[in-house]
Amino acid sequence: MWPFGRPTISRELRKRSLRWLLHSTHITINLPQIFRDGFVDTARGLRTRLGANAERLLHDPRRFEQFAVGLDYINCALTVPNYELLYARSKSAWPVEWVHLALDLKLLEREDTLFSAVSAAQENGRHVQTRVVGLQAMFADHVEKWTRLGLQSSEPTHPQAEVLIKGALPLTDILFVFVSNARTADEVERLAEFSGHKIQTRIEPRLFLWPARLKRQTGA
Repeated sequence: MWPFGRPTISRELRKRSLRWLLHSTHITINLPQIFRDGFVDTARGLRTRLGANAERLLHDPRRFEQFAVGLDYINCALTVPNYELLYARSKSAWPVEWVHLALDLKLLEREDTLFSAVSAAQENGRHVQTRVVGLQAMFADHVEKWTRLGLQSSEPTHPQAEVLIKGALPLTDILFVFVSNARTADEVERLAEFSGHKIQTRIEPRLFLWPARLKRQTGA
């Protein structure tokens, strides 16, 4: 018996005060295509529709080539973005090249949502789990070499922990877009309006700062 009721995704969300489900995307490469399509597509969807031209639009093309199930899912992060991936993809000016789409947390409660306490591509997806057990694993006391020392309750233990949302997502699942500054906010809103959409932006510089624990690891 559980002393406070059976664990569920919704209870875990409240327990950890989880607020943000984030999908990071490139402002000049990916975002215009998303607004033109009217949805955020998966790797398989992009490749099916756009062929070879899809490669430049993939969030992490090298990862998806080795992780079959990832082709049908959109990779997301909880609370903080996957800084290591963004830094590797755009070492010079990533804070102004990338934005974070804040998605509806209800997506976590879908039966087909997957969770991974580490990079979902590690060992070809063997660490991926489902339901509340998978979500809880993202907040274990120790995940590989990482611990929870200095982390807020809503931040996963491993910096590359992932949530995988199955299938394409309509723009209605995007609550707003996090950006690093006012100029980027104006550009995002302009791109949306050009394609006939209206999108809200929020300026949040802290989501575009290299975290101290990763600085210590990489010397960045």
